[in-house]
Amino acid sequence: AMRYVVFILMGVIGTILSGTVFSASFDLAGLGIQIDLVLLLVLALVLVEKNLTPIIFAAAAGLLMDMMFSTTLGMYALSYTVAAAAASIVAHRMEKFNSLHIFLIGVGGYVVKELVMALIVFAQGARQFDLSAIFLRDMLPSAAFCGGLLLLAYLLVSLLYRKAWMRPRVSSHFMDEL
Repeated sequence: AMRYVVFILMGVIGTILSGTVFSASFDLAGLGIQIDLVLLLVLALVLVEKNLTPIIFAAAAGLLMDMMFSTTLGMYALSYTVAAAAASIVAHRMEKFNSLHIFLIGVGGYVVKELVMALIVFAQGARQFDLSAIFLRDMLPSAAFCGGLLLLAYLLVSLLYRKAWMRPRVSSHFMDEL
């Protein structure tokens, strides 16, 4: 039960910080760097949990983001869930991963999330954005930043998982069923 309290706290605090403190992109050497705290938590959980928990966490935290900060219901929920699922598939195919793998999962997770968001905006009828320019100017620098920050997030979440009450009771590998 304690681990679910921790998940709820992580989700709520992450969502509030993502929607307030980290909502504006900050200027770093002329690049608009966006920090997505919820995505970092989702990806860090994917790396430590070998089950569906991170994907459920992604959907729930995404819905909370949608309800609090988005005009489009499902924008965050869908993009976080797709990013979590994609990262899970990649992470669970690896037996061991090093810091480069973690960095790349951070980069890839960010890009997947942004592309899903762009698709949703596109589906709503927005046609006036140049994806290639957005990709190079905003998305890639932010994705690289996300990769770097995921190393820190992974470290912190791993420390949290050293506590016995954070570990899942049954560790089942959901990728084995696929």
